[in-house]
Amino acid sequence: MQLDALHMVFYTTLFSLPPIFIIASIQSGTVRENLSGISRNYKILLCLALSLLLNNFFYFAAFNNTSIAISVFTHYTAPLFVALLAPFMLAEKFDRRLIFPLGIASLGLAFILAPSWHASSDSKDMLGAMCGTASGLAYAFTLIFAKRLTSELKILALVFGQSLFIILCLLPFISLNPNPGLATSGWLWLLLMGLIHCTLAPLLYISGLKHLKAQHAAVIGYIEPLAAVCLGLFLAHESPSSSIWFGGGAIIISGTIIARLKKRT
Repeated sequence: MQLDALHMVFYTTLFSLPPIFIIASIQSGTVRENLSGISRNYKILLCLALSLLLNNFFYFAAFNNTSIAISVFTHYTAPLFVALLAPFMLAEKFDRRLIFPLGIASLGLAFILAPSWHASSDSKDMLGAMCGTASGLAYAFTLIFAKRLTSELKILALVFGQSLFIILCLLPFISLNPNPGLATSGWLWLLLMGLIHCTLAPLLYISGLKHLKAQHAAVIGYIEPLAAVCLGLFLAHESPSSSIWFGGGAIIISGTIIARLKKRT
């Protein structure tokens, strides 16, 4: 049974709360200290949760309507949106030096996805592409709101708060159909996704975001599709083509350039 995006986002997020709470309880200080500030920053946390929710929803919806290539490529319009929004919402001065590495990263991503671009010719491709672009815009807002909160909250409090608000936003809809009819193996996959996608990944991401400009972090995010290719190589025994290796090299070069820009700012 295929799980819809709503249930997938809800349950993976729900399964992220206990691990975060456990980490907060074993770190130095009390749980209350490690998770403090959530109520004081509830407005921005709510905005963060809504943007993250829309990002995940549209991203999963894109995958349900079109090929992986089209979904990923349209989603990674996000750095363009961040470059446009950050100067207004974060008072970050637009860094013109990003134009070159952004172009390199976009070219690399295109080479990675090119072999499978025509894998799907279904009439829903356009809808999938629109959903992917919408997820890119929502991700841009997610990054901007998260960046604002890094100066107000500890990392654990930020991740716990965003997850909590996502669950509260989805609860009225999930209550209408709380049981998606999954087998045990399906629940185990949701649990695993909750631990990796909604716990470990956000904690690492926010930790890095504290030390980067939003515009820089957005471009470095292009490393994600390269990581997907590498995981496919080792876990699924896939054989990447020369164009994929070329694209991966371009993304690595782009990330290196961004890292050097960070050191000089």
